[in-house]
Amino acid sequence: MLNIRLEGKLPIYEQLYNGIARLISSGEMKPDERLPAVREVAKQFGINPNTVQKSYAQLEQAGLIYSIPAKGSYVSPEDSAAGALKQEALRRTEQEMECALRAGISRAEIEALTEKIWGRNGDDI
Repeated sequence: MLNIRLEGKLPIYEQLYNGIARLISSGEMKPDERLPAVREVAKQFGINPNTVQKSYAQLEQAGLIYSIPAKGSYVSPEDSAAGALKQEALRRTEQEMECALRAGISRAEIEALTEKIWGRNGDDI
């Protein structure tokens, strides 16, 4: 289920992108499952179809979905979607680590945080 806040801090297209990516990563949307039509999503949330199209284009660029002209957009096969999600997570992690470095966070602090997170979720997932 998608949750879009028209007055949220994130732009609507990013909220839509994040929501669909979450549905794919959680398995709620299955490989080769058809996404709702752009107009359908726009009508459901009362947003501009161009906003939905922008989200779909970014999802496709990230490898999470693929489009078939005149047929619609579909969730990428499991291995493609999983790889795309991993690459996106790595890209975001790199950005955040660069931000942390600029803020003066030490390598030891990052390593301690990494150990804390992996310790919480099991070693070497």
